[in-house]
Amino acid sequence: MRTKTLLLTAALSAAGLLPSMAQVFSVNAVGYVNQSVPPNGLAILAVPLNGNPDNLLNTTLPLPNGYDGTTIYRYDTSINNYRDPINWIEGFGWYSASDAAPTVNPGEGIWVQNLAGTALNVTFVGEVPAGASLQNPIPGGNNLKLASSIVPKGLPLGDAATAASTLGFPAGDGDTVYIYNPAINNYKEPYSYIAGYGWFSANTDDPGPAGPTIAPGTGFWTQKSGAAANWTESFSVN
Repeated sequence: MRTKTLLLTAALSAAGLLPSMAQVFSVNAVGYVNQSVPPNGLAILAVPLNGNPDNLLNTTLPLPNGYDGTTIYRYDTSINNYRDPINWIEGFGWYSASDAAPTVNPGEGIWVQNLAGTALNVTFVGEVPAGASLQNPIPGGNNLKLASSIVPKGLPLGDAATAASTLGFPAGDGDTVYIYNPAINNYKEPYSYIAGYGWFSANTDDPGPAGPTIAPGTGFWTQKSGAAANWTESFSVN
């Protein structure tokens, strides 16, 4: 019941959320990712690239005119609750009452609420996170995290055994992930990990075992039943 309540609260009674479209273009380690938040709607996005010179939201996610009041919600795993909202103030930038320098790094998922009557199209520009062992901590004990892939690969979630062809999530028996489905203004059926099989769900589009494909620039909820684990990804510039 607690999980259902948190997830429903997370949805913020969203209505009219349309499918988002994402594209990734890169030259060496520099690229950009397009995403969209529907009119008067919500989307779970993620900052998929490192900004220059920093990952402050004013650097990575500046908004065009006409979207005053757009709000970002960040889930804090240390308190199992949301932090203060971050509001876009036209002519000023992103503002949080408790955080003078609001920042979102690759690997974090965020809710973005668009209050305007037109779609909010955003383009993330920056460097693809690089390294042989990029670490994204995933809490255990059935605690929730609003997460994303550190590297914008656009692959199925997978597990450690399939990391060569998937995102290599550190899945264990009993783990669950939740994907928000804009077509029904609700979550898709949960994805549950079964040891020896992989991901299983009642969703006809991707029932398993590779799990859901995570589009670049989007986030999702994780709920790991066992111990906490690091989600390790890699990207190298050839």
